[in-house]
Amino acid sequence: MTEIEIVYRFFKEGYQNRNYDFIMEYVAEEYIDHSPAGARGNLQAVGILKIVAEQFSDLKIEVLDIFESNGMVATRVLYDGIHSGTCMGIPATQQRIRFEALENFKVVDGKIVESWGYWPDKEIEQKLRASLPTD
Repeated sequence: MTEIEIVYRFFKEGYQNRNYDFIMEYVAEEYIDHSPAGARGNLQAVGILKIVAEQFSDLKIEVLDIFESNGMVATRVLYDGIHSGTCMGIPATQQRIRFEALENFKVVDGKIVESWGYWPDKEIEQKLRASLPTD
């Protein structure tokens, strides 16, 4: 698989299909996540994916942009799911939420070894709060 294929499948297999065996195989044991989530290793990466799966059911991923240069893969990704679990302290609303995120990956010898993720936390929080029921 090319670097782009590995990263593309990271999103599809990890977030959408919940195929954590794929993540364990294609994310390095010494993986470093430079985002606020801060995973260290492929097992912690799977843990973060499981948390997201609890927060957003029926999650669909659309990779809007993806390109590679010298083992670095840059992406712009659309996340679309049902807010089904507590996220950012906001209880589940069962409302659909969509947001775009930027995530970059370093791939070495067929494995993701580092990533930098930038989710629009304020936008996500505003969307979640806007979907809260009003009395």
